[in-house]
Amino acid sequence: MVKPRWQIADLLDLHWFFRADEALRDRGDEETAARRDRVLYLTKIEPELAGATEVPPRVLARRWLTVRRLQHSREQGEAETVLPGAVWRELFALGTVLAMVFGLLSGFGLAAPFLLYAGTRPINVSGYIGVFVLAQMGFLVLQLLLFSYRWLRGRRLEQSVLYGLAGRLLMRAINGLRTLAFRRLSGCQRLDFAALLGGLRQHRETAPLLVWPAFLLVQLAGVGFNLGVLGATLSRVVFADVAFGWQSTLQLSAETVAGLVRWMALPWSWALPDGVAYPGLAQVEGSQMILKEGIRHLATGDLVSWWPFLCLCVFFYGLLPRLLLFAAGLVQQRRALDRLSFAGRETARLVRRMLTPRVDTVGRREPGEVAPSAWPLPAASEEMASVSVAPAPQAGGAEAVVLVPDEIYDDCPLEELRALVSRRTGLGRLRPHRFGVPGDPDAEGLATLAEVVDGPGLSAILLLQEAWQPPLQETAALLERLRRAAGETAPMFILLIGRPTGDTIFTPVVPEQLTVWRKKMEAVGDSGLEVLPLVQP
Repeated sequence: MVKPRWQIADLLDLHWFFRADEALRDRGDEETAARRDRVLYLTKIEPELAGATEVPPRVLARRWLTVRRLQHSREQGEAETVLPGAVWRELFALGTVLAMVFGLLSGFGLAAPFLLYAGTRPINVSGYIGVFVLAQMGFLVLQLLLFSYRWLRGRRLEQSVLYGLAGRLLMRAINGLRTLAFRRLSGCQRLDFAALLGGLRQHRETAPLLVWPAFLLVQLAGVGFNLGVLGATLSRVVFADVAFGWQSTLQLSAETVAGLVRWMALPWSWALPDGVAYPGLAQVEGSQMILKEGIRHLATGDLVSWWPFLCLCVFFYGLLPRLLLFAAGLVQQRRALDRLSFAGRETARLVRRMLTPRVDTVGRREPGEVAPSAWPLPAASEEMASVSVAPAPQAGGAEAVVLVPDEIYDDCPLEELRALVSRRTGLGRLRPHRFGVPGDPDAEGLATLAEVVDGPGLSAILLLQEAWQPPLQETAALLERLRRAAGETAPMFILLIGRPTGDTIFTPVVPEQLTVWRKKMEAVGDSGLEVLPLVQP
């Protein structure tokens, strides 16, 4: 199967649709999204997969996005809401034009006054090279140093004593600022702020994508600047009489200057004849300006021999590196997009909604009644009168471990738990395990995870919790230990139940308690963690 090519605009649209579905979930209407996505998968996506058995999440998400865009356009009609991806494309195209125009005007505007020649004093070659060549090379070196820093940051700097000390001081400063800020916030505001920070940590995989567009625009501005400098230089050479000379307070000899010129011309001197690639020693001597002698002794041929060398310097040391950096930026942006794992919570939720088999029933419609969805349900499912979710088939022998706290394990009917978990998550092979035994609360559970990981494989971790008991710091610490034991890619679910009754412990969750749990778990910053009510009201 061909790997789909994602663009930044596609990611913006994808997250826009995710936010719309998140709003539905916050209103307690998860069934609408679940029913819609299952229908879209069966009618629009699965027929195009050509019988593929294992489809990566990035492929499913890309095809889903294509269908959702079309569905959104049909639903909106003439009053269609502009998607953020379209806005991004137009803004980036506008930014590209503005960067080029700004660069062109800056380069031309800076070079044109510099190249003014009244016939009494030649243009100083040293100043031209310093402003339009060496200064640009300094900026390029700075960019290379920044790239080197990013590379070094990816190495094991945590072993450095200075790095560790600086990290601890920074964390103390951040914690101090957060404490001061939290004193002025209400409990709800602190919860929302912690959830916001956790959400940012969950999307750290996409952080480089915020850097490369700006990098590309900077390179385009640099390309325009060099084109402006070349345009100003060539226009003055063609349409005016321009003379170039050199002078220096350092009392450099003509032989030294000729050697420097020859060294600078190495990138192109092999392809051009002598006298064109760079001024020779005789031309350098003939264009040396001496303040007390004026320019009467300078030969015209020597004074005009510099402009090809200057233009080639701007091209090879200014324009060409910018073009290469622009191409490298495009490659790195493409690699960053291709490296996206699409293992986040929103994508996992979407894939689960699409792949979990359902029997959706909406009753027979009367003649002339309009279908409620832009994509009608398959005819076979319109005759029923209830909704049920069957467990999705799991690949291979992978198991899901359901961790049940010790205090409710004896009151938890395991077969009913298996049925509810399968119906809620679509997971088939489940292994319930008592967790949090007094005296040694973690060791047995972590050993069970290690056994499953090393044996048939782990498909997910599920932690049963009572929603009426608010999450504590120990809950976040437990999730961190579970994540380390299960690996970075295994999905984790917190399954919430309400207050037990005399008949069962599997009761619906109060919406306010569900909101608190979700925001608290957002603050953990684990992109593979999701909070679900085990029993739907």
